[in-house]
Amino acid sequence: MFSALETQLEQKLHRLDHHPQSPVVLLAERDAIAFLAGVLATQIRGVPLVLGNPQWRHREWQQVQGLLNCNLVWGQVPLNMSSDAKTQPPAGTILIPTGGTSGRIRFAVHTWERLTASALGFRDHIQGQQINCYCTLPLFHVSGLMQVVRSLVTGGKLVFGSYKALQGGALPAFDPQRFWISLVPTQLQRLLADPTVTAWLQRFEGILLGGGPAWPGLLAQGRSHRLPLALTYGMTETASQVATLQPREFLEGNSSSGRVLPHSEIIIADASGRPVKPGEIGQLTIRAKSLMRGYYGEFEWDKPSLRELVSDDYGYFDEAGYLHLVGRGSQMMISGGEKVFPAEVEAVLRESPGIEDVCVLGVADEDWGEVVVALYVPAGPESSDEIIMEGRSRLSQQLASYKHPKCWLAIERIPRNSRGKIEQVQVQRLVSALRASKESAKDGD
Repeated sequence: MFSALETQLEQKLHRLDHHPQSPVVLLAERDAIAFLAGVLATQIRGVPLVLGNPQWRHREWQQVQGLLNCNLVWGQVPLNMSSDAKTQPPAGTILIPTGGTSGRIRFAVHTWERLTASALGFRDHIQGQQINCYCTLPLFHVSGLMQVVRSLVTGGKLVFGSYKALQGGALPAFDPQRFWISLVPTQLQRLLADPTVTAWLQRFEGILLGGGPAWPGLLAQGRSHRLPLALTYGMTETASQVATLQPREFLEGNSSSGRVLPHSEIIIADASGRPVKPGEIGQLTIRAKSLMRGYYGEFEWDKPSLRELVSDDYGYFDEAGYLHLVGRGSQMMISGGEKVFPAEVEAVLRESPGIEDVCVLGVADEDWGEVVVALYVPAGPESSDEIIMEGRSRLSQQLASYKHPKCWLAIERIPRNSRGKIEQVQVQRLVSALRASKESAKDGD
């Protein structure tokens, strides 16, 4: 690994040093070593870095193109990313992609100092020294990137692995006893199907579990296997976790998101902005040394940094100071640890000639956390199979696969109010009834 990293790093530093312009790097490498070399090279030279998701399709890359002028691309990107963007990120900034309330791509502006604050906050929280990480998550996600940062800034070991290999029962040849691994609930559930992998997971120092709600059955299963789970709460905007449950606390029966990390502060307030008492539900506001500078293109560089972030999350603290999350205020879905927004999926499906009207929503699922469901009104005489095939074809060209509906339901009319807005409660009831009917029909076959 080290010789390959050294070679890649040397090549990337050479390209930066001989670039004809002041480089702005778009990093979309699929290979972990190449990605890590790109991160290190830009930080050594103080070059602005934009992280890209290699799974993005044409529509998503167009959004990035409209925001940024990236004159040096590392990885396979289908578009010319040089654009007429008027501003460029300053030296030393790291732009990490995330989703907005409408599903459009936004970039949280971080620096190495902010990422370091997050890593050291976690180290102090667990009262550790070196943090060793076994990383199977993609590095363009903050959850994957921060495993690299934690290892680097604490002098720990870093091992890259393949989640697919783990799922297939192929265990790496190293002792995980002093290592941390990060998983989303869906991944954990699938790994627990293999007793050999389950026994291997038991040996980790900790298993960070985040990226979406973990259902009670999964936590009970993890506890029965004595897995050192560390439920965690955080987001791209805060450079990952701001609250984390200690593994020993989980094994003692605690299923919260833990206590707030030393570098962070969480205020829970009611609708008027007044802090609530322990046990009372309110909206979470976060202050942290790891808090992003802001969203790229949405703030003035000469203005003070963002002091606090009012999240879309709701929850409460118990009397002992443990954070309990109850849900999100928006309709954003978390499917398999990935954020999915109905509007962007609906926008693609509305272009399909076989669909007259469409509503996309998330439905709770023990495997995925939530599954994406498309409720649609056929526009003509085409069969359901033809309509779905056309819809899937359009989605595959424009959006990442995790945003595609796993369930398609045809209906005569989508419930809307007088202003044309979807009646969400009616839609949820309708979808539940249609799915139940569909499952019943399968059982009867």
